[in-house]
Amino acid sequence: MESPIRVLIADDDETYREVLLDSIKSDELKPEVASDGVEALEKLGKEPVDILITDLHMPRMDGLTLLRRVRERYPHILTIIITGYGSLESAIEAIRLGAYDYVQKPFKSQEIAVTTRNAIEKVRMTRERAQLLSQLESLHKRLRAHDADGQRDAGEWISDDREAKDVYCLSQSYPLPFCLVEVPSDRHSGIWMVLEGLKELLRRGSLSRTEYDRMRNALVD
Repeated sequence: MESPIRVLIADDDETYREVLLDSIKSDELKPEVASDGVEALEKLGKEPVDILITDLHMPRMDGLTLLRRVRERYPHILTIIITGYGSLESAIEAIRLGAYDYVQKPFKSQEIAVTTRNAIEKVRMTRERAQLLSQLESLHKRLRAHDADGQRDAGEWISDDREAKDVYCLSQSYPLPFCLVEVPSDRHSGIWMVLEGLKELLRRGSLSRTEYDRMRNALVD
């Protein structure tokens, strides 16, 4: 099963922490809370977190300082900033520093719920893309291992392995190595070549439209 999406809420106001917890309640989330930025950093060092929701104004460490530290140490975390009324400049500064989004106090539960859902969807897409690239790399390594073994016939090697067959077919039209895996300096060209290969697999019926759309979205996002 896919691991739950971990959310850390940092706010010195207990009432707001409870409101935030209620607003984002979901079976797919594993929420944690912290009373300020210092405690939030301590918890981030103990367990991985996908989404951070933090207030701007907190004792010991404010939200912007926390955001800077998080961006330095855990750049994958999506940070949602909670700002006070009239703190638009601080919100803009937070976005400039790399925050995913912001919500102004006083907020409606629906506002934070929608913002969090958007962040959750981005986390899902990031996970799917990482899984897809891992699969492509694994299949590419298998094809390279096959190329090094001149004693076996390609048809024999892929006859009972659909994934290997699909990637083998792609490799006949688009030379390996996969650019996404081995040529990061030319990423856009590599993505285009793999997309063209996926289109060919779709045309041949080796990929369904749903599979093609999922892979295309993971590659180009």
